[in-house]
Amino acid sequence: MAKNINPLVDGFRIGDLINEDGVMFEIGDDINNNEDDEEFSYSPHVQFSNEEMLNMLNMNSIEDEDEDEKETVSLCGMSFSKLKTKMTSLTPNGKVMKYVKQRGVGEIIPNNAQAIVHYIGYFEYRDEPFDSTYSIGKPRSLRLGQSFIIPGLEIGIRSMQKHEIAIFLIHPDYAYKAVGCPPRIPPNEEVIFVVQLVDYIDDGCAQTYKNFTEEEKQSFRYVVQPVKHMFVAAKDYCTKFNYKQAIREYRKIADCLESIKLQNDLEEKEMSELLSRAYTNLGICHNKENMPTKACLALRKVPKPTAKSYYHYGQALLNIGEYNEAMKAFQKAWVLEPHDDSIRKAIRITNVKQREYLEIEKRLWKNCFRSNEEQIKVNEFRKAARDLCERLINSNDAVRQNLSEGFTKEEYEIIREEAAILGLNVVTSVRYGKETIFLQKSKS
Repeated sequence: MAKNINPLVDGFRIGDLINEDGVMFEIGDDINNNEDDEEFSYSPHVQFSNEEMLNMLNMNSIEDEDEDEKETVSLCGMSFSKLKTKMTSLTPNGKVMKYVKQRGVGEIIPNNAQAIVHYIGYFEYRDEPFDSTYSIGKPRSLRLGQSFIIPGLEIGIRSMQKHEIAIFLIHPDYAYKAVGCPPRIPPNEEVIFVVQLVDYIDDGCAQTYKNFTEEEKQSFRYVVQPVKHMFVAAKDYCTKFNYKQAIREYRKIADCLESIKLQNDLEEKEMSELLSRAYTNLGICHNKENMPTKACLALRKVPKPTAKSYYHYGQALLNIGEYNEAMKAFQKAWVLEPHDDSIRKAIRITNVKQREYLEIEKRLWKNCFRSNEEQIKVNEFRKAARDLCERLINSNDAVRQNLSEGFTKEEYEIIREEAAILGLNVVTSVRYGKETIFLQKSKS
């Protein structure tokens, strides 16, 4: 009997290959899967078996639509020839057939889109599927137009609308051909795929950018379409709360646009709008990831600021304790959108935080000591410094707080001591020749 080996887990020896009984390799995606008894091993994330999922999708039977004859054809273990009578051909030679079980909505999926699908693959007269996304508990993302999937399945998916459920019967010439993929897929075997198009992302054109020449990458007419598709991908990451990946996409967009050599005013206008959109969304994502300093850097680069960009710039400034600048940003947003309640609320919050900080700052200055005769004020100064630190710690949004200029070395040392006791960092930053000292929360 042939020895069954998973080469990714067990490895193999030359002796296994020359053994007269032969050797059978098991190929799979999960290198940590040690289940040998089941074709699809148990996963705690799987909520339905393949049969339960077919029942839920109402796919276990297909009724004959002829009113005079109500014949039911079982999908599992069915005769393909009987099924073909109910299907339409997607190719002139009839080698890719389709039956729509549930109609979709919207436009047909674009040819180079990223399709998110659930599917189950069957052979004729078999009770168990040879492949199924339901067995791994989540849909698969398939890039069309890149030869990543068998031709017949790609032809089928390209005919679908979002949320459509369809059955595709595929000839071996458009499936696994005469070779097959032993032992799971025999040679010259017709296959059926039940496919549900969960969603798609029309970002395929974004993939072409990397194939451009350097000259093409500097031309607006070449870059504009891939950039628009990059926006689609970035937005999809945001809707899935994957802000780190969205940040990468928006940075890529900004880098693409910044390298363009513009030819006329029309290109400059459209480029400015795209760049403003990219930097605004980049700043928003940095704010979502609690990186206000990087958010500020991105939002300062917005060529055509809007109420939205000013608002998020103000939020970033508020979170690093730049209350005066934050107020200016919120007020600019308010001028552009005077009826926006979120801007009004942000101005009110900034005003409160600004007053609280000024009160603590007054106490610090009142109790600062300039000579040995005023040492009695040390305790009050220390208490004010501690209150300043605790105020930063108790803030859910702020990550740092600037310190006023003019304190003595000894006074700064007291602030450092109180910050260290409470787990804050004291950071010195030099920008444009000016030194700024601020308290900052630990990243841990």
